[in-house]
Amino acid sequence: MTLTPPEHGERRCYLRGCRRPECVNANKRYCKRYNYDRHHTGRRRVDAAAATAEAQRLAKVWSYNQIATAAGCDPRVAFNLIHNQLENVSRTTERRILGAHAALDGIPGTALVDATGTVRRGRALAAIGYDRNDLAAELDINADAVGCLLNAKRRQVTSHTAQVMAAAYQKLSNTPGPSTRTRMRAARLGWAPPTAWDDDTIDDPNAHSEWTGHCGTDRGYHLHKTEHIPMCPPCEAGHQQWLAEHQHLKGVELRSVITRARGQAAGRGAALAENARELLAQELSWEAISIRLGADPGQIAAAMRKYPATDDRQMGMAA
Repeated sequence: MTLTPPEHGERRCYLRGCRRPECVNANKRYCKRYNYDRHHTGRRRVDAAAATAEAQRLAKVWSYNQIATAAGCDPRVAFNLIHNQLENVSRTTERRILGAHAALDGIPGTALVDATGTVRRGRALAAIGYDRNDLAAELDINADAVGCLLNAKRRQVTSHTAQVMAAAYQKLSNTPGPSTRTRMRAARLGWAPPTAWDDDTIDDPNAHSEWTGHCGTDRGYHLHKTEHIPMCPPCEAGHQQWLAEHQHLKGVELRSVITRARGQAAGRGAALAENARELLAQELSWEAISIRLGADPGQIAAAMRKYPATDDRQMGMAA
């Protein structure tokens, strides 16, 4: 946060030693108000618990700068309240913070919109290595709010948040992030990377990510299994539907059909290995290849071992 320097006519300028008339008068006004409040309204400062709780609730949607603008207080106050760093606040600050929600409706970019596309874009960036601190810096909101966003704790976000997330996604989605830990966590949670989303459908709540090129079908299910790609709900549902449609098959006949489906899925591994070799020949890094092909480096390496190049096979036979 940037601290604004004191200006003449403010009490804080007086406290720094300035004795210009306007600064002296500002100090006198403060002292008079202080004495009046002490005699007529009791303590001027109150416990910060209520203001802190409200500021933290607002911070799940709005930035601390937006909250400070709506409340008419210093951004530092809003920031400290959000991070629970104040034990008490003035009655005026408490009143302004508690009434900030109504004022936020009048600030541009604060209209609420569906959070589906924003959550998906954030998770996609996490899947390629951008942690919540990286995203917070890019979006200019606090990291806790980004965490709530990634964990889909809100159904709506402000239009401003949706816009800056879309801009960050456009900027970062083709470049791997620095956090391996975040990438591994996203894979464990099944968060789809940018390559699994289409720009035309990422905001559609009824659309699903396309991990395999056949997601939502039984073939997609076997592709997930064969290539060790995190299973997506549509493929799980597609496989269950396939089992229901083929429940009349028994024994050898059922195993034969399943084996054929797995064989079709194996073709994707061969294509993955071939494409990876072409990109390696272009001297792309493993991270860049991973982003381009939409597969984890481990999955790509496994496919290359399972499906060696033709020259590799011929050398092995000659040996």
